[in-house]
This record gives sequence, C-alpha cells and structure tokens, in this order.
Amino acid sequence: MCVHKIILTKVNKYISESKNILKIVNQMKKSIHIIYIGIILLSACTLQNNITSKENKVIAVSAEVDSIITSITYPYKIGIDSVMNEVLCVSEIEMTKGKPESLLGNFVTDLCLEMYDSIADICVMNNGGLRSSLPSGKITRGDIYKLMPFENELVVLELNAEEVYELAEYITNRGGEPFSGCNIYSSGDSMVIQNLKNSDIIHKNEFDNVTMSLIVCGTYSELMEDDLYTFRVLTSDYLANGGDKMKFFNNKEQYKVGIKLRDAIIYYCQSKDTISSNLDSRLILNNHDK
Repeated sequence: MCVHKIILTKVNKYISESKNILKIVNQMKKSIHIIYIGIILLSACTLQNNITSKENKVIAVSAEVDSIITSITYPYKIGIDSVMNEVLCVSEIEMTKGKPESLLGNFVTDLCLEMYDSIADICVMNNGGLRSSLPSGKITRGDIYKLMPFENELVVLELNAEEVYELAEYITNRGGEPFSGCNIYSSGDSMVIQNLKNSDIIHKNEFDNVTMSLIVCGTYSELMEDDLYTFRVLTSDYLANGGDKMKFFNNKEQYKVGIKLRDAIIYYCQSKDTISSNLDSRLILNNHDK
C-alpha cells in the first residue's frame, strides 16, 4: 500500500511538472509569434531620413611615443635612411608632370628609350604612374622611390602602323601622355605620327586608311599595305596588360627587358652627374577641346 502511494505521488508530481513545461512552451510560442509579427510590422514601415545639414570636424589625435617600439625599429630606420638618402645625381631643374607634355614625362620616357634604343622604337608611359615630382638639386634614391613606388617592369611589344595610330589617338584624346621616339601632330580629324629614327610617317590616306610613307628622293612615298612593318614599343607591364585603358596592347606578346622601371631610372641617374629635361613640342594639338 505504501509503495502504491509513493508511486502515485511521483506520477502526480510528474504530471504536474509536465503541465508546467507545457505552459512554458506555449508561452514561448506566443512570444515567438509576437516577435514575428513585430518584425513584419517593422519591415513594412519605411523610415526615410533627410539630411538637412552636416558639419565636418577635425579631431586631433595625440599619442605618446612608445619607447620600446622605437628602440626596436630605430636600427632598421637608420639602415633604410642611409640607403634612401643616397645622392644619385643633381637635377638642373625641377621636373613636374603635366599635359600635353611635361618635363617629368619627357625625362622618364627619354631615358628609357636612350637605355634600350637597340630593342625599342617608341616609349610610352602614363601620367598616373608618375607619383611625385623631381626637385631641383640633389636627387636621392628616395626621390625615385617616391616618383615610382610600384614594382612595374619594362616590357617591349610590337605594334603595326594601324595600332600605333590608335596609340597616338589615345594620347591626343587624353590631352597628352608621356611618350618618346616620335612626334605627333594632330589637327581635328587629321593626325601624323613621325618616327624620329628615320622620319617615316604614319597617317591616313585619301581613302581614310592608316598607312606609312617613307622619304624617297626628298619626297614622301606611300608604302603598299604588304610593305608596312611593325614598331617596337617600350612600356611598363601594367600598361602592356591593358592598364589605364590601353586596349591596343591587349593580347600582344610581351618581351621582358628584365628590369623594373624604377631601377632603370635609378641606374640612369647613377650614370649621370647632372640630369635635365626640356619641352620640345613632340605633341602638337590643334582644335582639340582637351
């Protein structure tokens, strides 16, 4: 009898606890439903904020120098400074970039073509790749790193006359980009590219076809299409891969020179006591809006 009462008591307790659990579960279900309804109502409402005014503030940030970090990095800073402060040469003038041509753009493309004229006819770069000016006076290794902080390598590609004409159109449409090895004369819809090595010219004939003309007995003689030859263009691998929208380089085989553009500039400066540049009207733009 006692055992029966004990069992009955435990059963009643279990039933009571089960009822409590069911109540809690039902309450949780109701709460979840309420949350769902709230989310639906909030998502259905659109809150639009209109900014009527704004104010910019410069918040000064000050921090004490960490002596431990300074003691760790100082030896490395001394080593880097000794390399970057090395004087390579002296510049007679300050060189800055600009359009349609610039002292800095002419300097960089001229030196590249001078160093590799045996494998290239034309050199082209872009103003966006020249990141700093060169000062008048002492030129340090650090100055060249500021000018050319990228790891771009020099490469050579071959373009036919029509593609060189497209390159010249790109330069004129942008109001000028750094180039060397030719002169470009553009007036409205007419354009002539003159190769400085042999005075050959690329132009459009009366049929609006891109062609080449050579000087024969003092006058220009137009070449037949089968006689047109290719031009070797020296540039950076970034541009050769279509960078800065130079699409005329797409799908062209690249011949690596084996040197970074920055290092070529450094080696050139190291080989000279003084450097300079000049504007020589290599790009003439008439009746251009840009």
